[in-house]
Amino acid sequence: MRPEHWLYTIPLRLRSLFRWAQADQELDDELRDHLARKTEEYVAQGMTQEEAHRRARLDLGGIEQTKEKCRDARKVNWIQDFVQDLRHGARMLRKAPGFAIVTVVTLALGIGANTAIFSMVDTLLLRPLPIRNPAELTFLSFPRDASHFDSGFSEPEFRQVQEQTRGVFSDVNAMILGGGSGAAGRSNGLTVDGMTKPAQILFVTGNFFEMLGIRPYLGRFILPSEGNTPGGDPVVVLSYR
Repeated sequence: MRPEHWLYTIPLRLRSLFRWAQADQELDDELRDHLARKTEEYVAQGMTQEEAHRRARLDLGGIEQTKEKCRDARKVNWIQDFVQDLRHGARMLRKAPGFAIVTVVTLALGIGANTAIFSMVDTLLLRPLPIRNPAELTFLSFPRDASHFDSGFSEPEFRQVQEQTRGVFSDVNAMILGGGSGAAGRSNGLTVDGMTKPAQILFVTGNFFEMLGIRPYLGRFILPSEGNTPGGDPVVVLSYR
């Protein structure tokens, strides 16, 4: 498309978009003027006024049809239809406020539910885990029977798996989830500066953070030696939250 064509069409479309009522009135006036001049031409050729007017309308193809074609050419017809639909919808909602409230609440619940579901799917399925090489992470379990698998290893079993998989896995670690013995997995209170907040405790082996390849925001993580020494001093890592 030539540059001079854009210099003509862009201002026309902007004017038609923001001052569409005035643009439509000017278009209507122009078409009626064209119809009147065409009618005069046919009258000058010897036709009656009524016949000349009918012939001119046939040549024009109908004022409303021609106006629709002009709106389509300006590429703003769908915007006007959208605005008219919004106005019609607003009028209908004002006439039935109870229905409007139910509609708004239904939309809010639907949007909220969809947002929550998408956020969960995005976090669990779509977004990669914020760790090093997440595609290489493997969760180990063993069959209890033909249809059930168990991920619960005793400490001797874990040590055996750790030794026998050297060269197969880059590293193996363990964690105790909720429902384990002792304090692991329990929601305890953490008091800082006189304020107590619930804290979910998770016991992990010393190589947990090193294997995942993540870095702390402040301080340091647990060292592998600290998690492998029986009776060693406890080390705590706090989540950012």
